[in-house]
Formats: sequence, structure tokens, C-alpha cells
Amino acid sequence: MGFMQGNFSAGYQILPVNYKLTAPRHGFSAAYTKPESMRLLTIVSVVSIILFNACKKNNNNQPSGPYTSTLKDTVIAQGFNYPWEIVWGSDGFIWMTERGGKINRINPATGAVSVTHTITEVVANGEGGLLGMALHPNFATTPHVFVAYNYTTGGNYREKIVRFTFSSGTLINPVTILDNIIAASIHNGCRLLITPDLKLFVTTGDANNTALSQTSSSPNGKILRLNL
Repeated sequence: MGFMQGNFSAGYQILPVNYKLTAPRHGFSAAYTKPESMRLLTIVSVVSIILFNACKKNNNNQPSGPYTSTLKDTVIAQGFNYPWEIVWGSDGFIWMTERGGKINRINPATGAVSVTHTITEVVANGEGGLLGMALHPNFATTPHVFVAYNYTTGGNYREKIVRFTFSSGTLINPVTILDNIIAASIHNGCRLLITPDLKLFVTTGDANNTALSQTSSSPNGKILRLNL
């Protein structure tokens, strides 16, 4: 698998590799499910904790059990179209992307749903659309929300990474971090992850062209690392 790194201002450098590049066809995007089964999603909250007493030891210092435990689920919100990413924010809210372009913020206590922003540039085509999302680890002081989505430019289907700022219940001030990544109706990726040392990792798909993951100059089929 290729690995690329860079920052917002200086572009990207390709780290040398000494092995054959391979990449998962979905760019590590484990969220893909066939659209027929994803039209509606019910967000479920697990309101009881699994009891771990199956590991409890008896007087002979041997594990005893097994024990049974009970889980209870509660519907928080429902009726969403093609949800893709669900993130538990440090602000105590559930953040969720819908592939058509909506970014939702859900109160887990009341089920109230607020649409923080609808990205009109998003083009949902097959598996494509609004995909991954990540919140800045220091969200209280740096309320940045990063998203990945597909769009069209010059008649070409592409993917980009954009940073928004959360303010007064809405997402404002979009900043394009990376764009013009080749996209397709399948195999677009695109998971986002921010590590505690403030590195943004982006997993891109091969856009249904496996040769791209073997091309070191292409960001497709790679794990990208950016400095925040």
C-alpha cells in the first residue's frame, strides 16, 4: 500500500517504499453497504453495559461462568437517507453524514436532529457522495470538522477533503484541503481519522482502477497523512 504525507501549504511528498503497492478496493471504507439496505437507518443507542463477569474467577483461581447479560436498545432518531459516517463528538452529540450532502448533529438524549450544513456541491453517484468525517480532537477550542465528498469539475467526477468551522449550530468557512482526487461510482474510500498528535489520515479508493493504487504519483488507493 502506498503512503503519502504532506501539509496544507506545502503539498505532498511520497514516502519511499520497497515493496509492491497494494490497496483495498474500497480504500478501507468499511461503511459501504448495498444501497437497497441503506435507504433508512435507525440510530440505536445501547443503554446497558455488557457485564464482563464472565472473566470472574472462582476460589480455585479458575474462570467461572458463563454468565448472561442483557442489552436494551432505544431508537434515538430515524428516517435518514444513505447515512455513511457516524461520529460521537466530544461535544456530547452524534454527528452523521448522509451521502446526499447533509451533515447532521443529533442530541442523543432527546433525539433532536439539526442539519448543521448541506453541501450543495456534493454529487451522489452510486457509492459516491458525502462520505467520511472527523472532528478535531480539541473540538472545544478548535471546532473544525473535516469531510470527504465527491463532486464534478469540468465534467469529471472527483473527490475532495474540506475543513469546516462549527459556529452557532452551523458549519461555515469551508477550506479545501485536498481536491481533484479521481472518483467513480464505486471504490471511492474514504475514511478520515485524526490522531492525538494532530495528523489527519485519509484512506482513498482506487476509483475502480487498480492501476492507480500502483502509481506512486496518484493519491488514489493510498493512505494519505496531513499535518493539521
